[in-house]
Amino acid sequence: MDRTRISENNMSFLEGKERSPRELVAFLKKGALYRSFDQVLSRACPDEKMMEKLIQGMIEITGEKPDSVARKVRNWLKGKNIPKNRKTLFQICFALGLNEAETGRVLGAAAETGIHYRNPDELVYAFALRTGKDYQYAEDLRKNVQNQYGFMWSSRDEESEEETDKAVGKKKAKKNNRENYVKLEPVFTRQIWNEFSQVTDEASLMEFFQEHGKDLGVLHETAYQKFMELMDYLQQPEGLNGKAEEKYTMDEIMDTYFQMHIPEGRKTADYTCLQKLVRKYWPNETSLLNMRNRKEDVSRKVMVLLYLVTEEFDFCRMNEQGMDEQKDYYMDDEEEDADTVLERRIKQMNLFLKAYGMNPLDPGNLFDYLVLYAMKARDGEPVSERMEQVLEILFEEEEKQ
Repeated sequence: MDRTRISENNMSFLEGKERSPRELVAFLKKGALYRSFDQVLSRACPDEKMMEKLIQGMIEITGEKPDSVARKVRNWLKGKNIPKNRKTLFQICFALGLNEAETGRVLGAAAETGIHYRNPDELVYAFALRTGKDYQYAEDLRKNVQNQYGFMWSSRDEESEEETDKAVGKKKAKKNNRENYVKLEPVFTRQIWNEFSQVTDEASLMEFFQEHGKDLGVLHETAYQKFMELMDYLQQPEGLNGKAEEKYTMDEIMDTYFQMHIPEGRKTADYTCLQKLVRKYWPNETSLLNMRNRKEDVSRKVMVLLYLVTEEFDFCRMNEQGMDEQKDYYMDDEEEDADTVLERRIKQMNLFLKAYGMNPLDPGNLFDYLVLYAMKARDGEPVSERMEQVLEILFEEEEKQ
């Protein structure tokens, strides 16, 4: 793991002495450092005149009024808000003259995931960033590619419900259960990225689209397959005798595995900054249903939570990432010290995220830091339970009100 000042500060607290959930919450409130969007921008563009550069660049790109752009930029750099639109985030990166890798980090800081290497739009932007071109060039090229290979913008994401079920090897949603689930051989985003990394000019870019167009789309397809596999197991897990147990409803799945003492409802006015950060984008029953029905993309937070709550299930087979067939993510750690267990699990979690085109764990991200604390669990303690203990303490004051 790349150790920056923030990462070093936060990881030093986790390593060595075992910390109780209450000690961790105290550290989160006073002592922990968090990587904000403006800090990521400043690190990517260490220019004293970054604000002026960003304002001028965004005016040229968007054509908006200078006063409006200047106000937005000041709010971004003061941490008042973060752009939600990924196109705006790309525009920011073009305006600052960032490269492909730096852009990936900026996107990850604002929107959970870096460049989506299966999204045709983002692939074009990535190519332009890689080759040092400006935003206007990227937009012109994107339109040209869309005119030639328009199927990539529609074939994955405008399917009927029946076609979507077929795409993941399933029967109709009303009949989906673990026995009927037939998983297709996935094309991992990492494989697509490896191919795309060889693209150096427009000719090779067009060849890439022609060859891999069928595997592209604006939703994370392989992440969706893994999401469906793990969600189906949570809905109807196998018992010790290999037979399916009672089928759980989505509400029961949410309450049993995902709620983790996170308060329900939309009211956040009385929350502390830490509580708001943790609760932001936390899944609820509606969002899980939307992900299942392809109405929204599978989020990184949900994938990480699924990884944690299914640690004891022999699901995760990562041959493409160099892991043995039918090998659990969490191996027997009885003879390993807690820091060794944590180090190994970090590598395994990052392999998992990398396979689905998602950013690795970042100790400067509050949610990721909670995950890191949870992954230090040993002696049979469930990893998800350890995380739940922290969240219970973090939200206990709100629950008492």
